[in-house]
Amino acid sequence: MVVLMVGVGIVAPASIAHADKPTRTVVVPESIVIPVGEACSFPVALDVPERVSVVVTEFADGRIVTHDRAKLTLTNADTGESLVHITSAMITEVPAGGGEIQVDISGQLFMWFYPGDQGPNGLVEYPGEAFSVNGHTRVTVDEETLVFTSFSIKGKTTDICAALATE
Repeated sequence: MVVLMVGVGIVAPASIAHADKPTRTVVVPESIVIPVGEACSFPVALDVPERVSVVVTEFADGRIVTHDRAKLTLTNADTGESLVHITSAMITEVPAGGGEIQVDISGQLFMWFYPGDQGPNGLVEYPGEAFSVNGHTRVTVDEETLVFTSFSIKGKTTDICAALATE
């Protein structure tokens, strides 16, 4: 999921050198449950530990760089089947013009895809998809709807829904 953050600055003539200084924010994510139809055919509990490192840096040129490091527990909320996902990624968002944002991800990250997104297997249908991506991932996002309009990866994907499903 892509989070769009916009920084607004007022530049006084005497402080032009300070206008280019990036803004850093530490984000404290919360545990959530991803409902049926937004990732898998069952609800997925995403447990975020208290000690997680997510640092977002916003640059004057519109780039947003996020460093994300966490040890997440993902659980099939229907069955209790769970797995631990190690996240260690750098995510760079760049306005691409034409109402799109280009997102480059280096490292390992948990991603979920809504129906209508482009994902690792093409157009995502109901009930959605969830993957661990590891390598270099590139996603194009519609700035208004946040729909993933393209997806590519040089690396590996692991189907989290399949890993959490029990027979």
